[in-house]
Amino acid sequence: MSDSSLHLSLRAKRPSLGSWLALALCFLTALVLSACGGGTSTTTALDPTDPNNNSSNSITPPVVNSNTSTTVSPGVYTALLKGKEITSIVMRSATSAQNTAQVYVLHFNSPDPDIYAGTATGIGTATASIGNLTYFQNLSGTPRTATASLSVPRANILQTEVSFAAKEGASNLVWSAMLDNTLKIDTPATASQLVGKWTGRWTYPLGFDEKFLLTFTADPTPADPNKLTITSSTLFLDCQMTLGEATPAFGGVNLFSVSFKVPPRGTQCPLINQSLTGAAYVTSSPVAGKTQRLQWLAIAADGRGVSFRADR
Repeated sequence: MSDSSLHLSLRAKRPSLGSWLALALCFLTALVLSACGGGTSTTTALDPTDPNNNSSNSITPPVVNSNTSTTVSPGVYTALLKGKEITSIVMRSATSAQNTAQVYVLHFNSPDPDIYAGTATGIGTATASIGNLTYFQNLSGTPRTATASLSVPRANILQTEVSFAAKEGASNLVWSAMLDNTLKIDTPATASQLVGKWTGRWTYPLGFDEKFLLTFTADPTPADPNKLTITSSTLFLDCQMTLGEATPAFGGVNLFSVSFKVPPRGTQCPLINQSLTGAAYVTSSPVAGKTQRLQWLAIAADGRGVSFRADR
């Protein structure tokens, strides 16, 4: 064999285009299998409506769009009842069952609203019911009890019927309210909406303060980056707010869950040694020169409560 023929036989053959494509395909297949942990691995998506699958600061989008749904859904619904403003807040909790929600109603019979509160079952269906509704008329100071039903006659309308036993001495009520679209309920609440000082009308049992100051301070944690603390140096009678907190409501809606405690001291305080929980939201202000309105309320276990409205 000549030197030239030896050189030709030892020279490597140039790979064909088909060989390169086959090699690339094998490489990509290996990457995909590695990323998936094998060719047979599957992933099951968690149900975002199940409280067991959500942390307290969940900002998953609402399961139901209140603008198009004909089922009872979270949101803020407003109306006029006999010429007086009435606002309903439907808000789910991470600690409650999937088909339940807290319902709060502010009825402005006067500048100091009456407060209705209860737990509704049947959220996500055509009709929800409240068996434990409390009615706190600000001027009476004594809560009364009732039952209520919620229904949706058409999309973005919430109809509420409240029924009192004869012994309660109160009239039954029926009203239909429209979803407050200025609130943008499907936008997750963030601390920036509340942070800072708010001065407005604070209503408490048998009284009010026209220039009450609430201060919201960002207090993020790894589990709840939008948590805030709520403080006030202003006393109502001789009640003092302590351990105030606000966190985005469960389900990625534009609402806040709020809470605070009143210490076990004070001679005139009507809420002494009480823990109060409730809801808050920020919407557009109708007041000239203002852009934001904060509506805030919290109730004790017996249904007595406080409310706060401020514009800035």
